[in-house]
Amino acid sequence: MVLCALAAVVSGSIATVAWREGTEPGSKSLSVLLFAAALWATSYALALTTFDPGLRAWFEVPIEIAQAIIAPAWFAFSLAYTGRGDMLSKRLIGALLVFPGFIVAGMLADPTSNFLWSAYRIDPVFGAATVQFDPTFLYFLHAVYGYVIIGTGLVLVVEMLAERISRYREQAVALAIGSTAPTIAHVAHTFRIGPLPMVNFTPIALSVTGATFGYALYRFQLFGLSPATGRLGRRSAIDDVAVGILVLDRENRIVDANATATSLLGIDADSVALDSLSAVLPGVDVESDRQLVDVTVDRRRRTYEVTVSPVTDQHGQLLGRTVTVSDATPRVRRRQRLEVLNRVLRHNLRNDMTVVMGYVDMVEAHLPPGEREAAATIRSRSEALLSIGEKARSVERVMADIDAGSQFDAAETVETIVEEVRSAFERGSVTIDAPATLPVVGSEPATKLVVRELVENAFDHGGHDPTVRVELREDQSDLVVTVSDDGPGVPEYERTVVEAGGESALQHGSGIGLWAVRWAVDALGGRLSFDVDGGTTATVRLPRWCGPVVERSADEEFDSAVAGSAESVSRKSGGTR
Repeated sequence: MVLCALAAVVSGSIATVAWREGTEPGSKSLSVLLFAAALWATSYALALTTFDPGLRAWFEVPIEIAQAIIAPAWFAFSLAYTGRGDMLSKRLIGALLVFPGFIVAGMLADPTSNFLWSAYRIDPVFGAATVQFDPTFLYFLHAVYGYVIIGTGLVLVVEMLAERISRYREQAVALAIGSTAPTIAHVAHTFRIGPLPMVNFTPIALSVTGATFGYALYRFQLFGLSPATGRLGRRSAIDDVAVGILVLDRENRIVDANATATSLLGIDADSVALDSLSAVLPGVDVESDRQLVDVTVDRRRRTYEVTVSPVTDQHGQLLGRTVTVSDATPRVRRRQRLEVLNRVLRHNLRNDMTVVMGYVDMVEAHLPPGEREAAATIRSRSEALLSIGEKARSVERVMADIDAGSQFDAAETVETIVEEVRSAFERGSVTIDAPATLPVVGSEPATKLVVRELVENAFDHGGHDPTVRVELREDQSDLVVTVSDDGPGVPEYERTVVEAGGESALQHGSGIGLWAVRWAVDALGGRLSFDVDGGTTATVRLPRWCGPVVERSADEEFDSAVAGSAESVSRKSGGTR
């Protein structure tokens, strides 16, 4: 009786705490379960002190009510706690309570002789009012019914162990122990196993339930760290992600589809169930992992990017496939437009401007000396347009292979590019401050592009006789390139649009040089910044280009680069070297 009273206190206390966690998945069901356990333990404790058979039998009514509640409550908790709450409904709970309700109704009619037993009698043990009776078939069926419900919930909880979700293992073990202990005690009492078959140790074992559930609540954050979050989060991500997902069986028939897939393909998930993939998404090669497929949806031609991945079991046997579908139509059309515009810029414009310059030479030869300035202006502007076309072509080549890396000497590369730019200008000087050698791993063409554009900008905007300084150094395995000048520098509107990352009708640059630098640095994961104070200083930081080599992608592995330190040397280039 004392142990039953203790079980009632423990279960009731944990039930109260669980009820306060009402917003967490399964908290209400768990609190109902534990309140029912407290009712069972309290009723049994009082029944053990009652030796009148008629009165003693009436205590079986609240005990039976508690048993009727515990099994469905545990099942409801298991569903909600493991992220399967969508399977729980009032109709399901009502269905689970029909059979126990039928038993309780019969017990209310006659607690001493009903659907469960007859010959109900007192048979004291250790001075307590324990009972004996003759069980009926429904008595055993009623018990097995509860075991099935509790066992099903237990399987759901133990499944967390099978899924190897390490952060929930302690919770799963505690919940499994808490539900198994009273079940074993009830089986022993029901089937008369053990030396004291007339004593029902189940209410006492419920103290183990309360203790383990309480331990899980406080020690393992039973509700603060719920597996329902992960399971429901994955489901929500699949349902709400902006990528269509189809699940196929071995015969490439559709067995499931998320909402995005039905919207993209204009299908109904129920109507296409078990339809062939080719009927919904024709032209897909399931043996190819990634491909573009043209499909007509709602009388419009769309291009979808399709990725096919195999689904296998633990033995590597193919069970089916998942197919992800994303609408690549805007990207493909934009790429087509850019390819055409790029061709026009590179070829048509270049050819036409070459013709223009040829005619300028012819016209200039027939103009009086005083009128040849107009021809010179035409030639200068034509050469500038040609330069933009060539620069666009160069930028395209660099950006196409920017992820390909190799080991090279950054100091030598920078010196070569700076000298090429310097030789193209008739005025100004440049100073290079760099180690004698600086091995790095990265994109050498991108490095050349960035240095060339920044140095050219420094000469273009550095004033009448600019002094340009290029610094190259290693900073905590990062490669840092700094280009500064002493003139008015790059105009603010040029810097603003590049730093903001976009242009508008009112704010735009005059070329593509700085944009090329921004694109290259962004693609390399670096950072570009400008400082205007008595000139303009542009700083580029490229992360982890120096020192030990790290993987730049899952598909590429580069050789190790050994960065050596050397004395800084200064090279000055002007009219003489």
